[in-house]
Amino acid sequence: MPVESDFESNLGTGFEERFARELRGAATLAPDERLFALAAGAERLGRRRRNRRRAAVAGGAALAVLAVGSVGAFTGGPGPGLLGPAGESPMTGDDVVRLVVGLLPPGAVSDVTASIPGKPHASADPQLAMGLFSYDDGKGVSSIHYFVERGAQPPERAAVCNPPVAPEDSCDRSVRPDGSVLLIEKSSDPKFAGQRTLRGVYATPDGTVISLVEFNGSQANPTRELPPLDAAQLAAVVTAPGWGKVVAAIPANPNAPKPSAPTAPPSPGAASPVPGDSLPELAAVLAGLLPTGAKEVGRDAENGAVTVEYEGRTSRLTIHVEPAGARGIEFKKGAEENTPTPLEVRQKLPDGTLVVMNQFGNGKSAVDPLLHWVAWVYYPDGRNILISEGNGEDELSPRPGQPALSVEQLRAMVTAPDWRR
Repeated sequence: MPVESDFESNLGTGFEERFARELRGAATLAPDERLFALAAGAERLGRRRRNRRRAAVAGGAALAVLAVGSVGAFTGGPGPGLLGPAGESPMTGDDVVRLVVGLLPPGAVSDVTASIPGKPHASADPQLAMGLFSYDDGKGVSSIHYFVERGAQPPERAAVCNPPVAPEDSCDRSVRPDGSVLLIEKSSDPKFAGQRTLRGVYATPDGTVISLVEFNGSQANPTRELPPLDAAQLAAVVTAPGWGKVVAAIPANPNAPKPSAPTAPPSPGAASPVPGDSLPELAAVLAGLLPTGAKEVGRDAENGAVTVEYEGRTSRLTIHVEPAGARGIEFKKGAEENTPTPLEVRQKLPDGTLVVMNQFGNGKSAVDPLLHWVAWVYYPDGRNILISEGNGEDELSPRPGQPALSVEQLRAMVTAPDWRR
């Protein structure tokens, strides 16, 4: 299976659009801010590449396109020596796809796109390797996406369930003795009848995150009843030790989580400490920023969430913090350049900080009914703070109606200096 490594001369017309479309589809189905940032990065990359081609300016390789002539170009099924020992590098996109396919039951693969581990690509993030391909196990073609990241988030924040949108949706999340988190999520999208998605995430204490998303067809066109892997098979794939070879080919993240050391309690009268990035600490700061008249009626410290009651209404607030760094700066660029969704409001402050307020329903462009209210601040150094609100006591099952706090109140909380380090 040859790899075309010259991006400019060998990349087929329309690739950037497909890559961005696929990523955007995955983001819409699993509303994770990192996936939306990847989609934005792919679109920006596409615009740059088209401009360079028009100007006949040669560019460097950013993505490796795996040239597959037909369905059945290579088959899956584990075999001896396929994964190789962990710690070998460098790897090509071809190598990673062969590894992933080797973890699947026997099947035929086509339409492969993969980034090279350790090289900036559509996301401009060298700590992230990703790819997508079509896979046919004899029961119909499905789309499979994978992501391997050496991230900056602890496991409890890197593997989080998304709000269910249908009664049959579910999410099984377990914390292992070593602190790692395994998540298997079944979901659907009401916009596409019969569409089913299975997402597996394995996050470890050192910031490594292995994700695999499988569809029962393409995102918008189901062609089979269910995705090819069941929950047990998907769990086995994302936790397979063979991923270590890919992780080893990705440069270490300077902002990787570090073991938290115990701290002495503050002395009486001492100023409040600047929050760390552990979810219990963040939840405590969140509770302390509630507006006058709002009352905390519950706290889920493990998930960085606070339940608030205000003027007879109850909502659940969740906090997410991205540390300062290159990835956060890229997220800020994406937020600035993305096409705004219908109810999104952006505010650029004199120091370059970007504040975003948004309201949306089942999907970022849906407005009827509204189910999610968010306020997000992006600082120039890459630090991002997000507060999301769901109407009701459980944000995983949000309901229509006026939430406890308005997006303006969320904005006042998210821009408070308490979050800055």
